[in-house]
Amino acid sequence: MHIAIIPARMNSQGFKFKNRKFFPYIVDFLNSVDWMQRIIVSTDDPVLVEEAKKQDYEIHKRPEDLTGPAVSIKAVFLSVIKDMNVKDDDVLWLLFLPLLYRNKKDFDKCKKYIEQKDVRSLCTFISAKSHPFNCWRYDKDKKKLTKYIDNDVFRRQDLPPAWEHYHYISCFKAGEINNLNSELVNSKTYPVFLDKKTTEKLVEIDTPDDYEKWKKLKK
Repeated sequence: MHIAIIPARMNSQGFKFKNRKFFPYIVDFLNSVDWMQRIIVSTDDPVLVEEAKKQDYEIHKRPEDLTGPAVSIKAVFLSVIKDMNVKDDDVLWLLFLPLLYRNKKDFDKCKKYIEQKDVRSLCTFISAKSHPFNCWRYDKDKKKLTKYIDNDVFRRQDLPPAWEHYHYISCFKAGEINNLNSELVNSKTYPVFLDKKTTEKLVEIDTPDDYEKWKKLKK
């Protein structure tokens, strides 16, 4: 069974009530997908509870200790699995409301991947914005710079490919969750590498300025 999980806590720091504003976008997307057998909204927001009920979505009442900004998405999923009768072989799909761009063809393709017997989790990846070979740490007490990864690569073309996970698409079989890290990824996660064209459409909206940027990209 494929289950969409929509995390939607009420409070947000940079963009007040952004999840309320963006909820209609996820409704439109899910209306275009005919293979999600359950849709669960995990929220502490009474407004979103009512909006979800209008769509006949299931409600996971978010425990108070999981409503803060420092709570990992894994902790939320563990609570959903425990409270909502989720089976180990069910495939859970993370749908972050502040990620407004979604291409159904990408999701259909990833559905085929995650249904393979040897694939337990999947996540999309984008090219790293800052290459780890070029990153330094600074010890204020010792007044010393140290490279995070020791190397002497000086030509850009010699840098090995580097990727960072991005929750454009993230799904996994529920029984795998204890093997995943707090970002729902591990070394066995099936990687789907996004091309530049798709990556340029991805904006994670945390502030009103981010929203304006996304609207310009959409035109």
